Amino acid sequence: MAKSGNTPSIKGYRMGGSFTTPPRQVPYPAQEVADPTRPRNVLDYVLSRRAVLEELKRNALMTEQICDADPYLLRAAQHHGEQTERKCPICAKSELVHVTYVFGDDLGYQSGRVKSSTELTEMAFEYGHFQIYVVEVCQRCEWNHLYLSYALGDGKPRPIPRKPKDVLE
Repeated sequence: MAKSGNTPSIKGYRMGGSFTTPPRQVPYPAQEVADPTRPRNVLDYVLSRRAVLEELKRNALMTEQICDADPYLLRAAQHHGEQTERKCPICAKSELVHVTYVFGDDLGYQSGRVKSSTELTEMAFEYGHFQIYVVEVCQRCEWNHLYLSYALGDGKPRPIPRKPKDVLE
């Protein structure tokens, strides 16, 4: 201890005679969820999509303004996307691909990653609450639009997972 009169600051809580880190807060209250795999708080963006396509038909928008998919989104669509049977509304030559992103405090360092439908089913039982965003992408003309968003999870709050030391940024 320094003799300058400064007292050392101790961070943490004293529990059971030893100092520990503060307990981690859960980001939301517990919820009753009957089926964790059943989507909740579903938002369909079909009206927004129609509005953009109508603006394009009225020549208020140029194709270059709406066919502007980010290179990372196109790469995710190519490697992780799930093929649909719907044709692209712009070029009408290729089928749309759905890219599914997951976000949530429960996911910790995994928030913002691309996941498949089968992975979402597994995750619904592992995490309390997380949000899914499905983006439709045409790899040919680079059309992209938010298609759907919803929540999954079992409703049980969990502490935020720590990032493993071997995970790269």
